[in-house]
Amino acid sequence: MKKEKATPYPLRTEDICSVVCEPTTEYGKPVVYQGTTIANALKDYYAFSTNREKVEVLKWIIAQPGFTELQRFSTAGNKIYTLYTNQYDEILKTGEVPNNLQIAQKFVANGYDVFLLSNPKATKSADFIIRKRNCLYYVEGKTSTGGSSIEHRFEKGATQADRIAINLTGAPKIKQLAENIKTAFFENPELRIIFFFKGTFLIEIDRYLVYSKDFSTKMFKEFSRKK
Repeated sequence: MKKEKATPYPLRTEDICSVVCEPTTEYGKPVVYQGTTIANALKDYYAFSTNREKVEVLKWIIAQPGFTELQRFSTAGNKIYTLYTNQYDEILKTGEVPNNLQIAQKFVANGYDVFLLSNPKATKSADFIIRKRNCLYYVEGKTSTGGSSIEHRFEKGATQADRIAINLTGAPKIKQLAENIKTAFFENPELRIIFFFKGTFLIEIDRYLVYSKDFSTKMFKEFSRKK
């Protein structure tokens, strides 16, 4: 019996609709094959165990034709894309900028393209797919003053993605924040990176840094910088 080749992103047999996918081509040049919905793709993302499989899902999602540029908040170099441009236009008429859009703008200011994801009903999901130098990352966004609530932000965010972006709107106590970060990495083995935004200044904290001897000193140095 001839063995069929596996597709880069395994298909769900119950879905027969034809959609756009990008398994092997460069960005902007998708190929068509039998696929699934974004909601089901996210379910697969959480079910897959290897980084290669997860990245294929992310590549598939951002290649969907429904994404359009949110021009008002994009720059010449980096873009924000959304599935629901009209929805954001209506929200922005009130003068309020949603928390996730604020975080997306900060990623753009640091050289990332951002794909804003909706929250599908009854499906675990994160807020963004971000792209830099053709690398894709799945990220949950949170906003915090840096006070006692930040521990909860870590706890909830780590269940949604292995990377969390925290938009700091206050002045945290660095020593306590460092302890909270250590706890977050210790209690969530799959957590890889926490992105902190202080204004538009981006601070990236990974597991290697957290377990280094001078972590607290480096934290104090980074968070003391004025941006």
